[in-house]
Amino acid sequence: MVSLGSHGYVQTLKGQTLKGQTLRFPNLALPMKDWPKGLNPHCDDLQTVQHTEVKKLVGEGKAYNIYVSTDCPYFAALFPERQLGTGAAGIANLYLWDDAIDSPELTDLGKDLDASNRLRQETKKHAERYLRDEPLLGFVTNARLSPAVRSLDPIGETVAFRMPRGQRVQVSNELERYIDGCAVEQLSELSGRAPTIEEYLQWRMGTSRVGFVLACLEYILGIDLGDTIRNDEYVKVVFDETVFNIAIVNDILSLRRELRYPFYNNAVAVFYHQHEDLQKAVDETHRLILRSIEKLEQAVKRAVERYSERQEDLVTWIDGCKTMCTGNVTWSLYIPRFALGVEAVDGTTEITI
Repeated sequence: MVSLGSHGYVQTLKGQTLKGQTLRFPNLALPMKDWPKGLNPHCDDLQTVQHTEVKKLVGEGKAYNIYVSTDCPYFAALFPERQLGTGAAGIANLYLWDDAIDSPELTDLGKDLDASNRLRQETKKHAERYLRDEPLLGFVTNARLSPAVRSLDPIGETVAFRMPRGQRVQVSNELERYIDGCAVEQLSELSGRAPTIEEYLQWRMGTSRVGFVLACLEYILGIDLGDTIRNDEYVKVVFDETVFNIAIVNDILSLRRELRYPFYNNAVAVFYHQHEDLQKAVDETHRLILRSIEKLEQAVKRAVERYSERQEDLVTWIDGCKTMCTGNVTWSLYIPRFALGVEAVDGTTEITI
């Protein structure tokens, strides 16, 4: 969902030339028009609770203000109902941790690979307390750990003590993919070499961290698909294309904000480096999204046919995946973090980069 800052790409990606150009949004609404969507009626309460918890963690100041502008509880409230707090905690950890490394308003770690790697290893070590086969009971977090690392605690406790092993393994794998992907991306950025779109998409599947939140979706929905279905080829396609959809849609909708710093590790920016035409870059990115939606829908049909005896739970989970995709668009148009100033992405609206 949020990419690391690109400190070595200013000349390589010619990103400065993007500023001042007009970006016309593609029609992101049409291909998902029949997908479920909605806002949980308890959104206000969730915002109050979650914002209070984050303020206790990071205190008043820039980090808290940036978090509020992201409105993680609102994003979670666009998910299916039930365990909304788990979704909100997972998204909050995502943004607090990511901003701790790559937000120039808060840190210089984006320029320091060694220091960033130490934070990554610290995070892995802390997460292992929750993700191991025998989680440590009665553990009180170390107050000397950074707030970004400690923000993992609420979701970690849920994973450790409420999820069956198969779900916990998936969460663990996705967290590792996220942390390792961020390291690869940062190393690439600091090298000053522009990635190919193939390289970028490979690590974007991890750096978006959507997979980590999506791995919690079964618990959020109160279901357990079981290892056979969870690891089925078609179900895995639905999982991966959901991650891809949210990550690449985010690349379009977050582009202007990312260029403030400047951040250039973004599908649109990578295509711009190739074509030197902003709208063509946006259109190429849109085509990736359309192909992904087609692959997801084909996999849905095959998965439901294969597991007809578990159709109710499987369809519930699939609808949850789709709701995360539609919710991502709604949230992106709403939050101050992106400040898009448009009410729809139907192919008619545009912004100045």
